[in-house]
This record gives sequence, C-alpha cells and structure tokens, in this order.
Amino acid sequence: MKPLRLVFTTFLVSVAGCAVSALGGGSSAATPAMQTPATDSSGVGPSIVQVRSFRRSADVTVVAWEADDAEFGLRTSVSRAGELVGGRRIGDHSLYMDPLYARDMGGFKYAADTLGHLLLGIGARRDVYACYYGKDCSPMTTVGVRVPDSLLRANRDSLVLTFYPQVLEPWTITLHRELIAAYLKTVDSVVAEMRTTRAM
Repeated sequence: MKPLRLVFTTFLVSVAGCAVSALGGGSSAATPAMQTPATDSSGVGPSIVQVRSFRRSADVTVVAWEADDAEFGLRTSVSRAGELVGGRRIGDHSLYMDPLYARDMGGFKYAADTLGHLLLGIGARRDVYACYYGKDCSPMTTVGVRVPDSLLRANRDSLVLTFYPQVLEPWTITLHRELIAAYLKTVDSVVAEMRTTRAM
C-alpha cells in the first residue's frame, strides 16, 4: 500500500469560496501551518480550513471556521478507507462551539434545523491540537451538535441552526455559504485522496 502523503495544512479561503487544495507531501510529524492570501468583498470574513493528519493516525480530521469568529465551526473525520467517520445514523459532521460561547448564549437542551429536524447533541470534547499548528486556533474544549452530510449539502447557501435552552429564549448560529463551500470542498478532497491511496 502506498504511504499516505496527506499532512496537516491550514488555509485561509477567500469569501468567493475558492478552496485551496488541502493535500500535500508529508512526513510522520506535523508541518507548520500553511496559509494562502484571502480577500474580503462581502462583509463575511475568510474561512480557515485545517486538515490534521499524522502518518499513523486512524483518521484525518478537517476543521473549519470563519477567521473573524473562531468560537464555532465545522468538523469531521475521514477514515483511511475514505469514509466520513460517524455515518448517517449519528451525523457525519459536527457543528462545534466553545462551551463558554454556548453558556453566554443561554446554553441549549436541544437544537434543530429550519425544518424542525432535531440534531443530536455532542458532549464536551477536548482538542489537544487546537493551537498546535500556528496562530489560528480552534477551541481547546468544545460542545455541539451532529449535522448530517445531506443537511449540510442541501443548504450550501448558508444554514441556520436554532438552539433551545431549557428556560431562556432560543438562539441561532448561521453557517455562511462561504464556510460551507470551503469546508465541503476540502472534505471531498480528503475523501478522494484516501480512496485513491487505498486503491494503490
């Protein structure tokens, strides 16, 4: 089997949605972050997309957030077989957020999309690589909800999720189309690379 050549990379993706390839040569250790220039012409900042991979890791993780708001974002893991870890039953992606952000917004008991479909919650998780690759950091501890792949792809022109606290008023998070486009393009690139590598 050909050794995996995918390594960790970071990209700033312009709001035009043109994602930069997240694949490159590598070694067993992570490399420093790589960034591409970004421009902003719409009021929505550029997206940061990170691909986190180690030669001996079971999965490759893709994490993305808007550069001007690192308190929440999207995340998934891709197996070496080129499949999204998790599957349709529990959600293929996760919308994660800093627990302090969730608390300040009022917390939540459950969440739903605009059609009222409930989204499964994710308990607290720690990310030891949150700031490992440079100055662009995702939260070190997160909470969130599962987002099915079909839901994310069906709402490429932004996706609004509503969070319902036990007592307080509901609040929302909007995933803008630029973030969704950059994230999904990178996820699809990683999936394709995994499947190509496995076939060799």
